[in-house]
Amino acid sequence: MKRIVLFGSQITTGGAQRVLLDQAQWFWEQGYDVQAVFFYDKDGLLPQWSARYPFPITALSFYHRGAGLGKNLSGLIHGFFRLIRLLKQVKPDYFESFTHDANLMGIPAACLCGVKKRIGTHHGQFAGQSSLSRRLHTLVINSGMTSKLVCVSERAKRQALEEGIHEQKIEVIFNGVKPVDTDPVIRAETRQSLGLKTNDVMILNVGRLTPEKAQQHLASAAALLADHPEYRFFIAGEGPCRAALEKQISESGLKESFRLLGNRSDVDHLLNAADLFVLYSDTEGMPVSLMEAMSAGLPCIASDLEGIVQLMPEAQYGTLIPAGDPQLLAETIRKVLYDPQLCIEQGKAASHRIRSQFSIGASCQNYEALFNA
Repeated sequence: MKRIVLFGSQITTGGAQRVLLDQAQWFWEQGYDVQAVFFYDKDGLLPQWSARYPFPITALSFYHRGAGLGKNLSGLIHGFFRLIRLLKQVKPDYFESFTHDANLMGIPAACLCGVKKRIGTHHGQFAGQSSLSRRLHTLVINSGMTSKLVCVSERAKRQALEEGIHEQKIEVIFNGVKPVDTDPVIRAETRQSLGLKTNDVMILNVGRLTPEKAQQHLASAAALLADHPEYRFFIAGEGPCRAALEKQISESGLKESFRLLGNRSDVDHLLNAADLFVLYSDTEGMPVSLMEAMSAGLPCIASDLEGIVQLMPEAQYGTLIPAGDPQLLAETIRKVLYDPQLCIEQGKAASHRIRSQFSIGASCQNYEALFNA
């Protein structure tokens, strides 16, 4: 039986984490011995994830943001040597790390432990990473420690090349998702639990509350749509921008129509309940949340960023608009929701596109071929 270790930097709700867990599930279902390993449990989700998934999930360290240099340096060293011990015990055939930070810690450890294939990934973002960390990352990827770097979009590949990563090290494999099936019972139950009335229109965003997700523009657009009390806005996700968003929602008089749901384990249920999905970020790689919304047959409005354009290359799949313009976003929400036939047609086309071209199975088969190359 082939053994795989998938390594992520932190246990939290995010696209890279979702991709890691979906990959782990797929390889486990194919008969691989799979372990999902994370540097630390940022949001206390380890017990929940361990109960939900059939493969082992491990958090290595006590590292916490804001805990101080001394404690975190100790946590970093402790986590690195725990990873070494785990790899020596498991003896995996393949190792894949997710995000720049995970690549930096995981790939050298896997190399030291003699893992045959050591794959890093690049998701097109490294918000908050220092220039020193970026340079070290480029050195690690270009060295013999790394077998290949997988970029999840053409944009991520160009970004990797700009970082100085050698083209021969790069392989492009698009993210894949498990399609979200629709269920009228789940829809009704979830809408009831959210306090929605029959005629309410649920507008959903899923993503970490971080600057690059730019959810403040959605709140600004909601304020401009106050003449539509049936429009109800929800964001599923947690992050450092929560306090600022809460203040904006309160000051804009949106407390009754705009809710921050925090981290949710039932995103598929929320997608069932929603009528429109909005992802109006300032930067994206190939967003998993948008792929899941499209698979569920939702009409989608998104920023016309390169990774998103790969998912929605034509208007039949969704509505793309330039980032950073709340007024335009409000007008687009109104326009899309005024055209029920457009919503139906875009939802059907988007669902077919994701299910036929961006499934988790197709993505993982490409990773499997890379592992065995």
